[in-house]
Amino acid sequence: MVKLNISELDFEAVKSQFKDYLQSQTQFKDYNFDGSNMSVLLDVLSYNTFQNNFYSNMAINEMFLDSAVMRNSVVSHAKELNYLPRSRRSAKAVVTVTFTDTSATGQSITIPQYSPFTTIHNGENFEFVTDQAYIAKKTAPNTFVAQNVEIFEGQMLASFEREGFFVDEDGILRVVLSNENADTESIAVFVDAEATENENVFLRKNDIFGVGATDKVFYIEPYYDGRYTIYFGNNVFGFQPEEFEDIRVRYRITSGIEGNGAKSFSMATNFGSANVTTTQIAAGGAERETIESIRYFAPKSLQIQERAITTSDYEILLKTQFPEIKAVAAYGGEDLDPPQFGKVAISVYLGQGQESLSNTLSNTYIEYLKERSPLAIEPIFIATKFMYGCAVVDLYYNPKLTRKSTADIETLARNAIADYNAQYLDDFNTQLRVSVLSAAIDNTDISITSNDVSVMPYIEYSPVANVATNPSFKFVAKLIKPYPFDEDKGFETYKPAIKSGVFSYNGSNVYLQDDGVGNIQIITSDVANPKVVKPSIGTVNYETGEVNLVGFITDGYSGSGIKIMASTSKSDITAPNGRIFTMNDIDVTINLIEMK
Repeated sequence: MVKLNISELDFEAVKSQFKDYLQSQTQFKDYNFDGSNMSVLLDVLSYNTFQNNFYSNMAINEMFLDSAVMRNSVVSHAKELNYLPRSRRSAKAVVTVTFTDTSATGQSITIPQYSPFTTIHNGENFEFVTDQAYIAKKTAPNTFVAQNVEIFEGQMLASFEREGFFVDEDGILRVVLSNENADTESIAVFVDAEATENENVFLRKNDIFGVGATDKVFYIEPYYDGRYTIYFGNNVFGFQPEEFEDIRVRYRITSGIEGNGAKSFSMATNFGSANVTTTQIAAGGAERETIESIRYFAPKSLQIQERAITTSDYEILLKTQFPEIKAVAAYGGEDLDPPQFGKVAISVYLGQGQESLSNTLSNTYIEYLKERSPLAIEPIFIATKFMYGCAVVDLYYNPKLTRKSTADIETLARNAIADYNAQYLDDFNTQLRVSVLSAAIDNTDISITSNDVSVMPYIEYSPVANVATNPSFKFVAKLIKPYPFDEDKGFETYKPAIKSGVFSYNGSNVYLQDDGVGNIQIITSDVANPKVVKPSIGTVNYETGEVNLVGFITDGYSGSGIKIMASTSKSDITAPNGRIFTMNDIDVTINLIEMK
């Protein structure tokens, strides 16, 4: 007798097994299963079996965080880990508002909470609102100025509109937010308050530490279909209102990332004209957290429990809470130069074009971390530093294998390098693997037969003109040590381990290079007759790749800084601690070599 394989999932295979089973029976031994009504019945049985198998497989998958594919399932598993998936976030801008009001008699004007600002960005109208009241102080007759006014993209839910609520099986009162585009950071809860008054306010809590039975607090939990619920402490970890009491919720409905980049705002007032100047363009707007992000961060949130103890805790907390952060690196203050004990140093990268961190954002991050850091540890933000890669690619191709022009092939290669940079670099603690980059370039077109890639790391230094400094550059890599430099033998064949871009020194164009024995020299940038201007302006350690300059001074330089380039012994390059490693297209040279 034929045995059925109950693990089979394919429809045709299931049907074939049914036929084999029936044919093994004496009653159906000579039956034509393919040319009879029995074939229809077997199709029905096979479809039913296939459907049950598929359903069981999907249902089991949804039972685990690692394998679930439905958002509601992933969110449900995250809730078990006490993880709150990020909602949509409003873009935030910082502005200065100047009022001209001839009728004002006092020394200040109040900008009310939830005051609206408008802007047109990318051809669309957006509304921004304040989340608190601001005071515009009198600076001149009829002139009032409010600085550092934070405005958030979105519209407030219309005047204390009532949300639906229910009492769950545990007797806990829950309020369901009706709009899935709510920014949970803006939620305010009022109980038995007039629609025009901010009374009887309940404050948001993320944990139960220090919460008593009478404290007026609320908590937030994910709900179905991207929505959220507000619940109370059931008179154990917070005061719980009665069902008959009027629970009202106010929050922003936001457009997420669409508000990012807005920079020109206007404001309508009832007390004179207002001129709005932008201090910080709108940024930080984000869509709700993706399934993969929830899957990654939910277990880690259980690990850190909203507390920053290790350096990785700081990184996880910041990336989870602030979606505008592309990369973050945290390390002990003892690693700073000079060391700062009792502090944790943090560098934040917001992406290309946003290399610097504004004071407003850094203060926001610090306030968030202070509540989660040990008392003896102070978080400080360090300006993000960069290391760049200067690449030369010799690209060998066979023109007989393609109809593409040389410009097309070069564009494909540059796009491959840009994709590699976006996927593997442009972050802290990254490593450039030349073999992987080379393979990516080879795969761009069939006509490319091979390529040679060489990458030289460099650090850009931007000193103030005519001010002596003692900068240090750490490449954290062994350098290719050249033979001792001899000026009599000339410069043409000498290959230094360290070389800089051109800058001005005492009115002459010069550059830096090492002499092969550990000194950094200043050389005139004269192709016909280069000379050593200063035999020692600093030192280089060929084993560690550390360069130290002493009393360095320059009259000026072109571009954004002076490039300090290093020739490393290994082709793969690792970013030093606390530096973003990236490659810009302008630093990529591609030499197309036609194969004969």
